[in-house]
Amino acid sequence: MMDTLIDFLRTLAIYEANGFLVCTYVLWEEMAAVVVAASFLYLVWQAPPGQRAWTVAAAVVAMLAAFFTPAPAPVLLALMSAAGVAAILLDRFNPDALRWRITGALTLYALAALAHLGYQSYLAGVDAAAWAEALGGQGEAAAALAQGRAFIETLATWGLWLILPLGYLSLLLQVLLAHPPLPQRPDSLITAVRTRGHNPSDPEA
Repeated sequence: MMDTLIDFLRTLAIYEANGFLVCTYVLWEEMAAVVVAASFLYLVWQAPPGQRAWTVAAAVVAMLAAFFTPAPAPVLLALMSAAGVAAILLDRFNPDALRWRITGALTLYALAALAHLGYQSYLAGVDAAAWAEALGGQGEAAAALAQGRAFIETLATWGLWLILPLGYLSLLLQVLLAHPPLPQRPDSLITAVRTRGHNPSDPEA
């Protein structure tokens, strides 16, 4: 009886350890998607009711890009999402407007990455024989496909790797550096000055 119980506990421990290792491996492999999901959970949570549906739709688009687009787009999207949340937490002047701009910028990047994925899938399914018949030869078709692929890949490399991420970073820096840092939001600071630090609801103030 005791041996059976020990074998059962040993088998259970092995299954638990294997499950933990599998979960850890999946999380590590999909770390970019996890970061994007966490960032958009915060954005959805902070969004007012009138913007929540749009933010949820943006989160769906971002998650599709994080899971299915080729590297390094998911990693860049994760870094951009985390930087956006950090910027919202640091901004004391108008974090609501910044949150909306960040949501739109992340959606634009995710859509661009998905468009690149769609074009790659389209090229993978192109019938070279049909192109050869339309263009007058196998060599002409191969050359046209190669030129089109090289042109789009160049645009995607510059856009997804450099232009859009740097433009997004410049947006965050512009907003955060537009005003000197404050210990609290301006409306709270004005209220504290007017009330000389007392609570307006306190009858003894």
